[in-house]
Amino acid sequence: MKKSELYKTILINTVLFGIALISLELLARILTQARLDALKPLRSIRSIPSALLNRGGDWNNHLNQSNIQRKPYPYLMFKGAPYAADHNYLGYRISDPITRKTINIAMFGGSTGYQGSPPIINLLTQKLNALKTDTQYAPVNFSVVSSNHNQHLHSIIENYKEYPIDIIVFYGGYNETFQTALYDPRPGYPYNFQVRNEMSPEEMLLRKHSVLYKIIEKRLNNFSDKPFTGNWNTKIVENYIQTIDTSRLVSKSLTTGRCLTPFLFIYQPYQIPDKVPELFRDQVHINIKSYVISSKDGIDVSDSLNEFQSEYTDGIHLTQLGRDIVAKKIFESNTFIEALKSCNN
Repeated sequence: MKKSELYKTILINTVLFGIALISLELLARILTQARLDALKPLRSIRSIPSALLNRGGDWNNHLNQSNIQRKPYPYLMFKGAPYAADHNYLGYRISDPITRKTINIAMFGGSTGYQGSPPIINLLTQKLNALKTDTQYAPVNFSVVSSNHNQHLHSIIENYKEYPIDIIVFYGGYNETFQTALYDPRPGYPYNFQVRNEMSPEEMLLRKHSVLYKIIEKRLNNFSDKPFTGNWNTKIVENYIQTIDTSRLVSKSLTTGRCLTPFLFIYQPYQIPDKVPELFRDQVHINIKSYVISSKDGIDVSDSLNEFQSEYTDGIHLTQLGRDIVAKKIFESNTFIEALKSCNN
């Protein structure tokens, strides 16, 4: 074969391969990002152009810097932007000053602890202060969107000197379990750790611009345990319990000592999609519930919205009424009441 014919063959095959690759990429965008509904063909067609133009999704979101709620930060991985919205100088939704004149309840959670007008911790302290006793309570909200309890443990150590904290409350369960399956399946790893901290520039470039690459990468990742398998479920529960146990010990050392029960942890309500293997409910959800209920400092509110499903805005986030229902459930729990009784001004 002549060189010219060889080059021509290579060129034609390259063009054909490129066309095939582009076609697969566009098809992947349509299948994963368009709102396809056979019963609503017009809406399906209208959603296709935006899906075709949406490359790898919201890339800034993968870098933890998509908005003021989550910015890169040493040790904690990320937290809110200081002085943005109603954040204080540390980047948290805390109304300074916080003094020893009040019993100060610090909540560490993800977006469900951060969001709200007001957030759940503020609803709790409002209910307490409405009792008009000699003791007044102040909310100290260290919640950060997407964060998990492993990060909250670090956050205690980073922030305990900033305020006189009397009681530490961990509010979560979703980011420690279900969110892990969606972003980085290794138990306890921060949201999107693999993308932000372990990918090469070339991999990040491909992930940024190609939905097809994301699909292939997900199929070929080298994580030892796949989400929702037996081993993964076991490790998720073990990490949850170990983190709570360690946080309990740290809280005893770093709080003011004015409360004999300086640590509480709350298992939040969230919805488990039908497509998730039943093994997750049996091995993760039920086991964590059992651990919370059997712990003297645990509060289980995971069933508090069973009769109020309309108060979910998605699988985890709530309306303001939903937050108030959860806050009321916490407020009325014997564990919460006894913890407050253990405090001395």
